[in-house]
Amino acid sequence: MAIELEMANGRFAIAARELYKLLEQDPGAGEAAILLGRCEQERGRIQAAAAALARVAPGSLLSHKAIVARMRLFHDQGQFAAAEQLINDAARDPRHDRAHVRVLLVPIYSQLGRLDEAQRLLEEWWERLDKAGEGASERAIDQVRMHIELAFRPNPVENVRAYLDQAYRLAPDDDRVWLGRANLAIRTGDYGLARRWLVACLKRRPQDVPVWSAWLSLGIASNRTDLAQQALTHLPADALTSARVHRLDAWLCSRRGDNEAERRELERLLAADPADLKALDRLAQLMDLAGQPTRARDARAKRAEIERFRSRYEKLFDRNQPIRDAEEMAQLALRLGRAFEARGFLTIEISEDQEREDLRRKLGRLSGDVATAAPRGRTLAEVLARELEHNGKVDMEGPAKGERAWR
Repeated sequence: MAIELEMANGRFAIAARELYKLLEQDPGAGEAAILLGRCEQERGRIQAAAAALARVAPGSLLSHKAIVARMRLFHDQGQFAAAEQLINDAARDPRHDRAHVRVLLVPIYSQLGRLDEAQRLLEEWWERLDKAGEGASERAIDQVRMHIELAFRPNPVENVRAYLDQAYRLAPDDDRVWLGRANLAIRTGDYGLARRWLVACLKRRPQDVPVWSAWLSLGIASNRTDLAQQALTHLPADALTSARVHRLDAWLCSRRGDNEAERRELERLLAADPADLKALDRLAQLMDLAGQPTRARDARAKRAEIERFRSRYEKLFDRNQPIRDAEEMAQLALRLGRAFEARGFLTIEISEDQEREDLRRKLGRLSGDVATAAPRGRTLAEVLARELEHNGKVDMEGPAKGERAWR
């Protein structure tokens, strides 16, 4: 094709002129729109490139390719809010595969510190693949491995800082960049800076769940019950997993000095997330304080066992032989309370050995073990009303109107 030859020789202006002519004759020419997007990007005309890619009809064979290209344009300009909006709009269009589109946000979310959201997107896409009979396919395995990597191998602080600094230089007014900086500040213990960034975010999006989730993290990290309680009134009941709800409840009990209630919540937490080492450490401390040395030793022995399981799990992950190691990784994932990953590895093993009825039964139990949906319309504050009452009344309206934001 003459146009592609012009592009191969770096004559993008000439190629673009011909592509515009072609699109005037055939506005639905998706391949021409994608080529035009590339030409305009090479010419540094980012808005024109985005407009060209937007010509591709939703739901067409080239639609997903065009969405990916448009998202990358926004991403490379540091416009994370626009990239997220693009993906969310596309996911709401019934002509697109919602899970396939939304999983595109995983790399951005992981850099912005929105790891729980990134993991949910991976789970959603894996479920979609599994329903299509592709739960043991290469791309399904990739989702499971990425899920593990997000949990055990978070992006190094300096890499995240460099990424966000570059984005901020390009798009200093992008509030998703601000959110990433706030989450990074929480991670590094700079709570004053985190709060200023979050105040700025809330002025832009007063009811935004990801921002209020970060506000909750700030409250817990800085031991500020008042900040945590403010967040709870703005977060839907299903914003946290059951493990995170028990972790939060245990923290609230700890803040008011109710050791017995804290112990109960820690035990509930460990039933949902047996690999929470901090919870095991705290439970051992509480058992010591209660004069129950045997139970304290049991908690510490459990911690040592979990560390061995985790070490083996990470070793197998690094070996990167997911088919060969599927059964053992499934067993380890179950012991570590990682049900989604266990399902993934069981699915792989069953695909390799169709006669394993024992594994099919185990997978069936896991697949049927769906958490009870949180009541619609309720907030986390309502779910945790008992703890809030014990901690007393506080201002639930969020940051003060005159509070300084960091810009």
